[in-house]
Amino acid sequence: MNKKIFLIILIAAFSKLNAQFGKGKFFPVMEAETFTEKPLNLPGDCKGKYTIIGMCFNKDAEGDLQTWLNPLYNAYVVKHEGNEAFGVAATADVNFYLMPKFSLLNQVFEKGSKNKIKTQTDKAFWPNLMFYTSGLKDYKKALEITQTDQPFIFVLDKEGKIVHVERGVCNEKKMSAIQDHLDE
Repeated sequence: MNKKIFLIILIAAFSKLNAQFGKGKFFPVMEAETFTEKPLNLPGDCKGKYTIIGMCFNKDAEGDLQTWLNPLYNAYVVKHEGNEAFGVAATADVNFYLMPKFSLLNQVFEKGSKNKIKTQTDKAFWPNLMFYTSGLKDYKKALEITQTDQPFIFVLDKEGKIVHVERGVCNEKKMSAIQDHLDE
């Protein structure tokens, strides 16, 4: 009897763990704008291609989110022979977007804040960085995010469903896990 209860609890806990951060669900609709001022409707504009979306829900997570920019850019945007980032050979045609935290205070001074952020960012990255100025509360709820001290990296399939989630600082193991999901 005790083994059955333990097994039920273990299965329930594993199921909850797999469902965390929206895995298996469609990414919630988000209307944003790239740093190049191109409107971006996620996940709709990305259907037909795998998409990687990096988000932070707290200003303290921005530094960790920035660790993803160069590896993702080098893996999925830069086109050259032997394209590798962290030892991950990128063969997939992938969209990727990172969204820094745009605080409520920044939204009040939206135009000036956007320009300040843009002037501090290399223009090559602008098409892959996005502004979203509405509240993130609904996204945290939809994606089942309670801890906001780390960035989240969502991998969407070609239909917009979340198939993999990473969080925290970028490293070789996480990049490899992302690539594994893109190769499926």
